[in-house]
Amino acid sequence: MALLIAALRGSYPCNAAPGNRRLETKFVKTNKCFVAAALIVSVAGVAQASDRRVTVVNATANTMTRLYASPASGTPVDEDMLGDTVLKPGQSAQLVIGGGSSDTCSYNLKATFDDDSVRTRKVDVCEVQTYRFTGN
Repeated sequence: MALLIAALRGSYPCNAAPGNRRLETKFVKTNKCFVAAALIVSVAGVAQASDRRVTVVNATANTMTRLYASPASGTPVDEDMLGDTVLKPGQSAQLVIGGGSSDTCSYNLKATFDDDSVRTRKVDVCEVQTYRFTGN
């Protein structure tokens, strides 16, 4: 962070090096832009880091009627992530898990199907981008 602040102020260590001042000044200005862009990208990444996007695929023979996502170590959530929709066999839906405030990766995905069966799976949403609910 100190290096970032120094670069933005123009006191980046290369500024004091002996040599061609025009080249050094150009380097520092270019470096400032690069560091500022990197800072913007990293801040945007932090803002989105706790929102995990996971595509859930219904790879069963039954229609998925409800889907819940709760932190594995927390209280189960009672909000159906599918809302008014259902996932027929072979269909998928993209979920945004985490709500913007959680750094938890381990979630329980609980699906209810039209045959009244329930499947709960522990999923690492930081690592998995697509999760398939299968027959068993």
